[in-house]
Amino acid sequence: MLKELRQRLAKEYRYAATKMQEAPPERKLFYFSVLYGEAQRILNIEWDRDLALVYIVTQQSYALINTQSSMLGTLLPIKASTVYDNLTQATSDLAAYFEKVENEVNKAELYEIISRFAEITYVTNGNGTYLYEKGAIKF
Repeated sequence: MLKELRQRLAKEYRYAATKMQEAPPERKLFYFSVLYGEAQRILNIEWDRDLALVYIVTQQSYALINTQSSMLGTLLPIKASTVYDNLTQATSDLAAYFEKVENEVNKAELYEIISRFAEITYVTNGNGTYLYEKGAIKF
């Protein structure tokens, strides 16, 4: 990925992470949407498989968490704050990943962050909450 595009991602992702840390729970997903939105804009300029994976996972995380958010802490026993706090941390970690110089990054680190988005999203459904309560999924 071009250095300028990586820096643009890093800047936008850091902004989103900072705003998520400051925002009340009901506004965190708004800032989280920057992740897939900016990924898509960069993909239109330069194709990158890893960034496509970031786009797909973060877009689906947004959609699924948004759908389930009204049930967090009510129908689903996991608290919204648990979901949003972990989502904010993973967003900050993704920003830190893109802030690194490209030749210093480890793709395993990116995949770990992406898998955390999937895990955070998964706990917002019934089976995910069950596994969280059972201790199989830990934050």
